[in-house]
Amino acid sequence: MKHSQTFNQSTITMMTALALAVAAPAYANELPATVMGTASEALVTLATTGNPDPLQAELGGTVMSSEDLQKKVGNLLNLEKQEHLAPKALVTPTGETYAMVAPTITKDNFILVDSEGQARRMDVGDSEGHHMPFVVKEIVEDGGTPWYVEFWHWITG
Repeated sequence: MKHSQTFNQSTITMMTALALAVAAPAYANELPATVMGTASEALVTLATTGNPDPLQAELGGTVMSSEDLQKKVGNLLNLEKQEHLAPKALVTPTGETYAMVAPTITKDNFILVDSEGQARRMDVGDSEGHHMPFVVKEIVEDGGTPWYVEFWHWITG
């Protein structure tokens, strides 16, 4: 009987270890598919102009004011340089939120809050020329975008 118990216990242990090794755990630090690989034109538009409409057409969701989000993610902005979010944000049906970091000191940054509520400052890779989004570890000023260019984006688009 003792051999049978040992066999059953070791079988259970082995099966548990195998199940844990095979299962793909969902970590909060994993990024959504929209920011993996090459960014869509809609994500580039959001990150460079602040216009969430093309991304909404691509992902669905609701466009809303970014005012509440601004309060939650102020630590990701350079408030000393009066950095802020664009007026509108997109909340997708899967629970992610996207909002442009207004182009006062950078040209292509946005805030991503994943479905777990973890906020990250992202760079869409437009000014780098590769459109491969990445997490911003340090804010690098690239001069931002002139106000008249942003005004033109809002008028035309």
